[in-house]
Amino acid sequence: MKLFMTMMMFIIVYAPLLGIFALTPYITRKTESFGVSIPEQIYADPEVKKIRDTYRNNVLLWGGIVAIISFIADVLLLPQSDFFFLPFGIAAEMVLLFAFYLKGHKQMKRLKQYKNWTANTPQKVIIDTDFRKKSMLVSPWWFLSYAVVILATLGLGLLMYDTIPDRIPMNYNMSGEVTRWVNKSYKVLFFAPASQTFITFLMMFVYRIIGKAKQQIHPAYPEKSVEQNRIFRYRWSAFTVFMGLAVLGLFGFTQLSMTGIITNPWIIMTVPLMITGIIVAAAVVLSVTTGQGGSRIAVGKKASGEVINRDEDQYWKLGVFYYNPEDPALFVEKRFGVGWTNNFARPMSWVMLVGLLILIVLFVIGTTRMTG
Repeated sequence: MKLFMTMMMFIIVYAPLLGIFALTPYITRKTESFGVSIPEQIYADPEVKKIRDTYRNNVLLWGGIVAIISFIADVLLLPQSDFFFLPFGIAAEMVLLFAFYLKGHKQMKRLKQYKNWTANTPQKVIIDTDFRKKSMLVSPWWFLSYAVVILATLGLGLLMYDTIPDRIPMNYNMSGEVTRWVNKSYKVLFFAPASQTFITFLMMFVYRIIGKAKQQIHPAYPEKSVEQNRIFRYRWSAFTVFMGLAVLGLFGFTQLSMTGIITNPWIIMTVPLMITGIIVAAAVVLSVTTGQGGSRIAVGKKASGEVINRDEDQYWKLGVFYYNPEDPALFVEKRFGVGWTNNFARPMSWVMLVGLLILIVLFVIGTTRMTG
């Protein structure tokens, strides 16, 4: 069973993530390459393309090697235990990916300085004052479905309490054997609903970030850019709602196994992995089809190249950390990848970030005590 579970982990989770990391330079906006602002028409430049392709090849080659080593080590050296080498493999891969990114970032900075692409091209910033009035997000009423799932999970635990065995299984090893039991109590049965409640607030926070993040409109084709960004936010808000429901369903499934309704170890082990795989696959498909800021969505005409976005490289440390004290925005689009990042020059951004980390720590401590 360990071999099967390890294979599923790599096929369903590890491989798609490695693929999306390799594709990151291709789904980022064409006006930004490895955290460096460039004119869109430069995206197809052979030297720029070579930097992207080299990064992709390095990620696939060395990331694949790390994955294979982790797989072999987990299966052959520790055949009966939980995953041990996989977390170290993921950590090593993250270090490698960032190293490959930094190499591409430095190459792009040198190439931009040498070519002086932006010297004779007008730079503008476009703001749409009606942008927030557009339909950018799925309805927040979808979050009511979260409440239904939470109440159903809680109600199931309370309804089945008298029939639940005195000892409840909490952890399984890769052979499907229970490795930790806890005594039956109402406190234990509140673990799943409490986790679902925390996930709900987390998804609502992400949903709000998507709606409030700074708009980024291409000055060469503002109408097209606005529509792309609107669709981009709408799709990711829908994904956020979907992902949250999937995770809530996962905790609901946990409640089913805790109450003894589901006892088959294969089902208990594979269902969470399949749910994770669905979330990862959806994120990959959405990233590839949508692109950063909606840049891969076919809307309207292409850019003329006669005007470009204002060059703000000085505010992007290493191309990934945005620090602009003059910008009131708390969240802006990433320059490498898909999604948003903080404006680290704003104190409130740090308050929200640190506050979120504290809440996560408190949640982990609280749930650990529930199931301790």
